[in-house]
Amino acid sequence: MSIYRIAIVAISLLCLLAGVSGLTSEAEATTTFTKTTILAVDQTQRTLTFRTVEGQSWTLPVADPKILTKEHFSKGDQVSIELDLNDRISKIIKLSGRPQAEQTQSP
Repeated sequence: MSIYRIAIVAISLLCLLAGVSGLTSEAEATTTFTKTTILAVDQTQRTLTFRTVEGQSWTLPVADPKILTKEHFSKGDQVSIELDLNDRISKIIKLSGRPQAEQTQSP
């Protein structure tokens, strides 16, 4: 009976470790571009063209077309963009254009 218990515990631990390492690998594999500038939005082609802080321009498809319609994005917007494992845009967050000092209200 103890051999079965050891086997069950070993298999359970292996499954647990495989699941945890799978989650870690996926999280590490995504790419995020922060403080990027939108250059163009193409609703028909479902693509977004943006310029990184380093000056590189990219035109990439979105993973879900609802990403572009959820919030109105236009040329010049400052955003943070997250890519999935297939180099498709999976998330866009519009950044505030105002400096930090202007965002706080004085009493």
